[in-house]
Amino acid sequence: MERDWNVQDGSDCDLNSLPLVRTWPCLAPHAEAVERLVLMGAIEDDELRDVLLRTPRGVHALPLPIGHDGDNIEGSALRMPWWSDVDAPNSLLPGIYETAQVIQMLEIERGDSVMMVAPRGNWWTEILMQLGVSRLRVVEIDDSRRAELQRRWSELRLDIVADACGCQIEWCGVEDLYRGTSEDGWDKILVTGGLPRVPVGLLMRLSFDGIAVAAIGESTGTVLQTITRQAEGEFQAQWLAIWNVDMIQDEVAQSLCDLAPFVEMLDQDEPKTTSVKAAWMHANDEPTRDRLGPAALLDMIEEVWGEVEATTESEGIGVSLREVLAQDLFRMGNVLQRLGILRVAAEHHGSSFQLSPSPEAACFLGMTFSEDEEDGLAWQRLAIETNPNYGGSWNEIGEALLQRGQPEMAIKWFRGAINSVNYCERGAAWANLARAHLEMGRTTSALFAAQEAAALMPDEEELDELLEQLTDGLA
Repeated sequence: MERDWNVQDGSDCDLNSLPLVRTWPCLAPHAEAVERLVLMGAIEDDELRDVLLRTPRGVHALPLPIGHDGDNIEGSALRMPWWSDVDAPNSLLPGIYETAQVIQMLEIERGDSVMMVAPRGNWWTEILMQLGVSRLRVVEIDDSRRAELQRRWSELRLDIVADACGCQIEWCGVEDLYRGTSEDGWDKILVTGGLPRVPVGLLMRLSFDGIAVAAIGESTGTVLQTITRQAEGEFQAQWLAIWNVDMIQDEVAQSLCDLAPFVEMLDQDEPKTTSVKAAWMHANDEPTRDRLGPAALLDMIEEVWGEVEATTESEGIGVSLREVLAQDLFRMGNVLQRLGILRVAAEHHGSSFQLSPSPEAACFLGMTFSEDEEDGLAWQRLAIETNPNYGGSWNEIGEALLQRGQPEMAIKWFRGAINSVNYCERGAAWANLARAHLEMGRTTSALFAAQEAAALMPDEEELDELLEQLTDGLA
């Protein structure tokens, strides 16, 4: 009778018997990321699809100083900095999904006049221009940021494109917010920063049947609303989704929410000077910042980000930008994996491993394949080759072999997982070991392994059922 009181270390496992990596999923380019959202139904407007295809967000982000390995970062689900001080409000370019949702809510028609408050770089400005807007007022509160937006706009020769599109672009601060507004008002108004309440003062500059989109709520969470002006003093609001955005400064919010026009603006603080590298390193520190979706999704993102310890609290300290981006991609891959979007999750994990090889990225990438696929085993092998002490891959290999009807082989890998130095889920490996022994008719060994698993995972109902089954079998 086999007894597992002393579990072997898995040294008899043959790593070379496993397949080698043949395919390497990496981030899809911007165009493919857009087309996927079309297939998912997230982009329903054909014209917006065409505009997004020819306006990649990476053009408007700060340069990414890691070489060609980051070429497709714009197609990821990560945020990208357009301003070097990411602590400043509205310094990040949202993802393609968030952008598509917000723009579609505006229901842009050719010839519309649009006011956009807090532009978040020039990406959304270019999108609105390409959609056929005839007049676009861009309200950037900070003088230095506004000057930078105008400089980059000219540098990209977008002023020429604006002329070709017949779009009049106006750049202004809050002091010019309401200046030159026609009697008919603005057809569309977009406020991309958070407001504490409905911006009544701003809405009075909205044309009849015009649409305003704004994030309204508290700093702990704002809700995206569409507000339609139906008649004099009559508005219809619709609450759509949570959009965790930076709050607009109090004095500016006051001017937007009050009926009285803006009179005087408080002095702005001098902008911080930070490096481009630091901006990229900290662009995704707050996981739900600028994320759009239901509360459950945002809570899940928070949970996943918390499961992976932050690699750095400040710039430098032995952590490279490649490592930080790799970790953020790994975290986002986890989110996508939990959502069941496995292909895109695999691409995030694959790019994470490419930037900074880790057993975690390889292991989770392997988990995106079904248990009967050789590629899954290949990535688990690579995870162990990267770090032999990473127990998760030992367990995953055992599970795949057990699923294939090879319990004897699986037992060796489960033993290796149990004895791995870097494995915090030994209870799962003990439970799998119990199932493998049971499949081979080794009831006593299965019972012992199940008892060990139950001691580590006391709240698992399936283990209680397994223990009851094994105890009855020995009675």
